[in-house]
Amino acid sequence: MNEDRHLQKKRRISQNQSRSNSHLAEEKGQRLVNASSFLPPSRNESRRGLLRSLRKRIAQSTGQSPNAEPIAASSSRQGLLHSQTSQDLSLLTTITLEPNPDQSSDSGIANTSSAITSEKSDPKLVQATLAKAKAGVDGIGIVSGKVENVASASDHLQSVPDTIDSFSKILKTFEKFHSVATMLTNVHPYAKVALGIFTCASKMILDQANRDDQVSRLLSKISEVYALLMEGEGLVRIASMPEICEKIARQTLECADFVVHYSDMKSFWRRLRKHVFNETEATIQRHNEVLDNLMQQFRDKLVLTNTETVHRIAEDQDINGMEYVHGAGRNTAKNCLPGTREDILSDIKCWIRSTGEDVPRILWLSGTAGKGKSAIAHTIANWSHERGGMQACFCFDRTREAERRHEKIFTTIARDLADCDITMRGALARAVHDDNELKHTIDISRQWQKLVVGPVREASKAITAPVQIVIDALDESGDANTREHILRLLSGKTDVSSSQPAELPANVRIIIISRPLQDIRDVLYASHVHHISMDDIPPVSTHNDIRLYISNRLAGLRNFNDAHFNTLAEKSDGLFEWARLTCEYIKGTNKVGLSPAGRFDAVVAGTSETGTRLLDMMYARILGEIMPKHEHREAIPVFCSVMGQILASLEPLPMPALKVMRLHFPDGRSHYDVEDVIRSLGSLVTSVTDPQTPIRPLHASFYDFLTDKSRSHDFFVDRSLVHSDLAFASLRVMDSKRGLRFNICSLENSYLLNSSVPDLEKRVKDSIPAQLSYSCRFWGTHVGFTRFESSLAKEVEAFFDGERLLWWLEALALMKCLSGSVVTHLSITDWFLGHAEFTHVSDAARDTLRFVRTFASTILRSTPHLYLSALPFAPTQSRMFRTFAAKFPCTPRIVAGHVENWPQMEKIIHANDEVHSVAISPDGKRIACGLYDGTIHVWDIETGEALYDPLQGHTRPVSSVAFSPDGRRIISGSWDKAVRVWDAKTGEALGSPLQGHTEWVRSVAISPDGKCIVSGSDDKTVRVWNIETCEAFGAPLQGHTDWVRCVAISPDGTCIVSGSDDRTIRVWDMETCEAFVTPLEGHTGSVRCVAISPDGKRIMSGSDDTTIRVWDMETGEALGAPLQGHTSLVRSVAILSDGNRIVSGSSDQTVRVWDAKTGVALGFPLQGHTQSVCSVAISPDRNRIVSGSYDKTVRVWDANTIMDKPLVAALQSHTGSVNSVAISPDGHSIVSGSDDTTVRVWDMETGKALVAPLEGHTGSVQSVAISSDGKSIMSGSADKTIRIWNVETGDASGVLKGHTDDVRSIAILPDRNHIVSVSDDNTIWVWHIGTGEVHRLSGHLNWVRSVAISSDGNRIVSGSKDRTIGVWDMGTGELLGAPLYGHHGYVLSVAISPDVCRIVSGSDDTTIRVWDIGTGELVGAPLQGHTDSVNAVAISSDGSRIVSGSDDKTVRVWDMQTDEGVGAPFRGHTGPVRSIAISPDGKYIVSGSSDKTIRVWDIDLLNRHRPLCFSSDPTHALHSASSFLPDYKGIF
Repeated sequence: MNEDRHLQKKRRISQNQSRSNSHLAEEKGQRLVNASSFLPPSRNESRRGLLRSLRKRIAQSTGQSPNAEPIAASSSRQGLLHSQTSQDLSLLTTITLEPNPDQSSDSGIANTSSAITSEKSDPKLVQATLAKAKAGVDGIGIVSGKVENVASASDHLQSVPDTIDSFSKILKTFEKFHSVATMLTNVHPYAKVALGIFTCASKMILDQANRDDQVSRLLSKISEVYALLMEGEGLVRIASMPEICEKIARQTLECADFVVHYSDMKSFWRRLRKHVFNETEATIQRHNEVLDNLMQQFRDKLVLTNTETVHRIAEDQDINGMEYVHGAGRNTAKNCLPGTREDILSDIKCWIRSTGEDVPRILWLSGTAGKGKSAIAHTIANWSHERGGMQACFCFDRTREAERRHEKIFTTIARDLADCDITMRGALARAVHDDNELKHTIDISRQWQKLVVGPVREASKAITAPVQIVIDALDESGDANTREHILRLLSGKTDVSSSQPAELPANVRIIIISRPLQDIRDVLYASHVHHISMDDIPPVSTHNDIRLYISNRLAGLRNFNDAHFNTLAEKSDGLFEWARLTCEYIKGTNKVGLSPAGRFDAVVAGTSETGTRLLDMMYARILGEIMPKHEHREAIPVFCSVMGQILASLEPLPMPALKVMRLHFPDGRSHYDVEDVIRSLGSLVTSVTDPQTPIRPLHASFYDFLTDKSRSHDFFVDRSLVHSDLAFASLRVMDSKRGLRFNICSLENSYLLNSSVPDLEKRVKDSIPAQLSYSCRFWGTHVGFTRFESSLAKEVEAFFDGERLLWWLEALALMKCLSGSVVTHLSITDWFLGHAEFTHVSDAARDTLRFVRTFASTILRSTPHLYLSALPFAPTQSRMFRTFAAKFPCTPRIVAGHVENWPQMEKIIHANDEVHSVAISPDGKRIACGLYDGTIHVWDIETGEALYDPLQGHTRPVSSVAFSPDGRRIISGSWDKAVRVWDAKTGEALGSPLQGHTEWVRSVAISPDGKCIVSGSDDKTVRVWNIETCEAFGAPLQGHTDWVRCVAISPDGTCIVSGSDDRTIRVWDMETCEAFVTPLEGHTGSVRCVAISPDGKRIMSGSDDTTIRVWDMETGEALGAPLQGHTSLVRSVAILSDGNRIVSGSSDQTVRVWDAKTGVALGFPLQGHTQSVCSVAISPDRNRIVSGSYDKTVRVWDANTIMDKPLVAALQSHTGSVNSVAISPDGHSIVSGSDDTTVRVWDMETGKALVAPLEGHTGSVQSVAISSDGKSIMSGSADKTIRIWNVETGDASGVLKGHTDDVRSIAILPDRNHIVSVSDDNTIWVWHIGTGEVHRLSGHLNWVRSVAISSDGNRIVSGSKDRTIGVWDMGTGELLGAPLYGHHGYVLSVAISPDVCRIVSGSDDTTIRVWDIGTGELVGAPLQGHTDSVNAVAISSDGSRIVSGSDDKTVRVWDMQTDEGVGAPFRGHTGPVRSIAISPDGKYIVSGSSDKTIRVWDIDLLNRHRPLCFSSDPTHALHSASSFLPDYKGIF
């Protein structure tokens, strides 16, 4: 340490000033002055007089007594005001400061602040005064630049007249300002204060300025400041810029003080043997730099015109909502003690100001716990802030892990930087405006590049000053994996394959503070990082700093002198934290007995360790005195329990909240008084006396000590034991008297958005106390951390069963934490896995999660609509609706169009290009997909957010992706003939590409042990690679005669399965690379995909022949018939982890689910993709299906909605076209007739045949019907007969003969005694079943193809090849009126509405027509949409819908009232649809087709397109649900 610094420290030590922390320069906002002790006497005296005068002047203007007691304040040599009364001035330069809570109520400063804030400006007075002042402003100019290079040797020889002339021009500016500012002091209360300082500074210069030419350059710069203030509206706008004006005012006063006392300073420097010229230049340069920076900020703010203000508002709208961690920034209370750490602070400041290209952009300050690293971090951050630089400070804190600061680090830094500079702010606003997702992304790589680096580069074009970013306590960000990517980004090493760091903007200075942990050292110990270790600080410097600190902390203790301070400093081993603890211990009064001197002796005698052990011994000594050995049995359990609660809490809680939480612990014996325990730990935890301050360890080393049994021994705290107690307590707090309740914040109505409730923030704070807020946000996490126990499970069960569930969602929404419920629900579902007796609780959590995902934005916008909109619109079969809807009877009720189940599709993720492949990580949390543009994207499966920038490296489309079994790697294959390996956490390429294939790589797979990669290629080979060496194992596997499309590896890793365009599947030995069996043959098209069952016994394959086949792995034999249903090539197959379900994706744009054992399709095809589905994957928990498509989307489907619907999608037993279908009156059975001459009866729910095929007809069965009692079936056939069958026995009970040609259609009258039949013999016959009596109706001129009977049995309607429709009287057999003409082709099908008002007809002219049955008139225009003959029509039992089937292979649904199509056509049949029936409840459609299948369709899938009605009056329908509930359109 040089001589003058040593002298200054010695003088400071002699003052014995009191301090409260080792590296804190301030305590509760108060400062202690010591700088004046080494200033020249004349300077001290004149300054005191100046400030007394200024204080008196300002006190008079505010009504304050001029003799008000000043508040002590501290300042370093670089402080802005060197005076015991500087606190007065600092308060007078801002109107936003609040009085210190520790000050007395009659403090003059508090009164001044209050007076200033309460005053109002007078606009008229402003205008009048400015008009008078304008004349004074005219003529004032900037003289900057008139005097240059005054410090050069040649300038020292300039003539005296020139010097005087320059000074006269400079001083004229101050004179003008002085006169104008005097007129303006009555304009605004802030101007009165701020301008007072400027005026004072100008008067100092005018009255006492030294005419030394060396200071002329500084005077010139000061004159620029005054001229700037006089430009335009500068003085008027001062009031709107308090912070920047305060900085300028204080800096100007500092400069003026230097000018006035320059002669004294020169003498002082000479006495200290300093080079006067160099010191002058350095000081003036520093002042000029600061003033330049501050003036630029003033100009930036000054140019905010009205238009720019609007622009600022728009920027605010863009930036607002960005993730931000409050309380993670700089803290002036944590600054270094003035006079300490000067050398290292000087080094860091010098590095920050350095501008050379070779200057490292990153500085890493490392040191062990207790060295005072954080104090340095905050000192530097606050120093930069005071200078007006663009800076940000971000501090990690291990007690705040729940805030997930590592995911919000760069969004927070970006917002802080934007607050410092308008250019940066504009660039940031544009970035998030163009990509709104950036506000909330957890992809820190995108945060860094898009929100920090990009905007900083743009701002650097206008500002070259350093952009300073301080990251403190990086070691407390989590484990090594958590900070791995942060480290690489901060260090510029974003590509592990590169030896050089990525170039950061030249003016960026990143300061990283941490302990020297190995993972941090590995990244930051590099040539491009400037490393400063606290261990490298000279011991004598550290010793002196700690001695200075100790002398301040122990000041006032009797009989303590420099010798005591020096002894303790020597024992400290350079640890400021030990020094702090020791001082607290020596001064402490925890136990009666030892005096301070005795405690000192005990510390000195018992301290022989160093480093961490030294801290441990001090912690043990303090705790041992609080809890003596003989009290351990009683005291230790209490201490460990209470500290366990504090350490296990996911965020620190204040004392009252801790006490309430503990009272709800399940074991009443642990209801200790938290305050009794904490009160004695004042030196170890934060603010034990302030009920509002969260309690947490004062220093991270205490946390480490308590949680490491090898260090703390008896005082060890096991956090894991407390999570169960906290889980119980959280659930019970929510259920307590002051817990959750309906409308907890007493919102008066539902018409206001939450943002429009003026005092909502206050209501939330008053109504939701800290313990309730904590419980709502973290109860699920604590449950997840706890081992399963039935008593806790029952508490969780009760939570989901009661209204408390809704009140919990309400509270979360009001606290803006609703998104956090996702984590809770996922924790609960995971916690209950494997406990079948609580499956219903897991189901409830999943259902609530769907509810939240669906309606979150509505609830967040206006929380009352949780009850008024979200709950009524929930699907009727959802648990939320069934459990709670009835409890709110006064809410809207949907009486028509209400969906029953949650939609199958959970979310859509939009990609940049065609999606060729998808994969799900082993933990089920991430989706990886390969795109046509050659990139790989990785998304969070819950949020749909990208986890990092696209993985780039492939030069052609990525055809296949796979995750390694441990989830740490992603494997990709591409058309660029290469296979690549990526780090799944960071997205970085690992090693070199695997090259060897000579054509496109179509498919990749990775072995179960993660050691081998298998790839298939268009070069007709399969290759096996070593994942570590990137080398191929042996020669390629050859045998296929065409492109290898797909590969898979068996679960035991012994076999490889490949599929090829040669239409075969081959099985290979993984070790020998030999083929096991002969090729599996059976497909008639290319084999696109293969999958292996979890037990390794079956192979599933999909082909261009549209089928899926199942094979025996050992024998190679096909198992069962092919799975048929897709109408185009099958591109991808996957199998569930239980082996019971197969999922397939096809070019027919659908995803299908199949029963792996029976081959029956389950549920209905998943529809939504608009182009080929190229890839499907299933989550490990079997809850989700993910599909990727050429339509550039990835879709996530709820697998549970499919598995819960075991409805038959296609009944496959007929061997000929299915010409007719009918449904039993009870809706339980389906009857079908086919070209195979049989009639079959099916169970509607299971799809199983109820009886053996009904055989007897000798020709095609053209029509079937069921009697109204469901006991009889009638069938009409091409054999010209009608047969009657007994449903129960399947026996034929009669045969009706008479028609001379094919019987095309039959119908049964409601009386069950008559049958009506029509035939190609052009006739209609009415049969009496009992007697066989028949009546023939004639009138049609050609074949009669269809017949229907009215519900009242009075009318018969027929459709004919003669293009007419006939309406007949059942009683007389007469034609009622003329035939209905209108169709241009054959009438192939007719139906009558239940109210007997309408006839619906379908024709081979591709149209459907609706007729008035009374008048015979056409109602509305023809229904158009089919592209081929309409073979069948039916009307729903409520008359609201028409269903049609066509030769175009589709089934369509139409609205009877509007004549419009409802939703998209049902597609799935591969042949013409011949027949249609609707279930009695209107929920299902059954269709029969020439493709030999019967399909069952869920009409509920169309409800998303149906108008919603809140009453039985259809005019009350909402034709656009989204107009009422915005969330509705994205879900249904």
